Amino acid sequence: MGSTAKIIKAQTREIAQQMSQACLARRLRQVNRTVTRLYDDALRPHGLTINQLNILAVIISEQHIRPGQLGQTLGMEKSTVSRTVDRMVGKGWLQVSRGQDSRTQVLSVTTKGHQLLLAVTPIWDNLQANILTHGGHNILTMLSTPVPIVDQPSNDATGDGPTAEYDNDPDNDPVSADDFYL
Repeated sequence: MGSTAKIIKAQTREIAQQMSQACLARRLRQVNRTVTRLYDDALRPHGLTINQLNILAVIISEQHIRPGQLGQTLGMEKSTVSRTVDRMVGKGWLQVSRGQDSRTQVLSVTTKGHQLLLAVTPIWDNLQANILTHGGHNILTMLSTPVPIVDQPSNDATGDGPTAEYDNDPDNDPVSADDFYL
């Protein structure tokens, strides 16, 4: 490999390490997936996801809502709203009625959906109270603590691979999504 190629490789590796350690979007997505898993795992015995619970709560709050308004309120894609609402209708939690004209639909929650919300409220309350400090860790640490890049010793005869030693200090271990599982 030529010296220019080695320089480019070293520069891009340094940039990539910086991005992977400091990227706010990456951290937000990681926190989002972790929190979603926590809620989904807790709600699973009721056959419900946090996305479905949010839909129930919005519709109950509004009493009835058009699918497009629901999508806007929750920041959901039209296809996701349609697919999720269809599942919830199939489970008997929601009903779809004709709107003011034949082109519109209105969503409302059935008695079964109201009962489901009451049944899962203690689970939701517990998660709300404990999600930020679950397991002795603050989940927001995932946003604020740099994610260390652990280099592995090179097995590469050219010496182009990583060469730093592992950091064995347990105080510097990154916060993992696994740290937050119930």
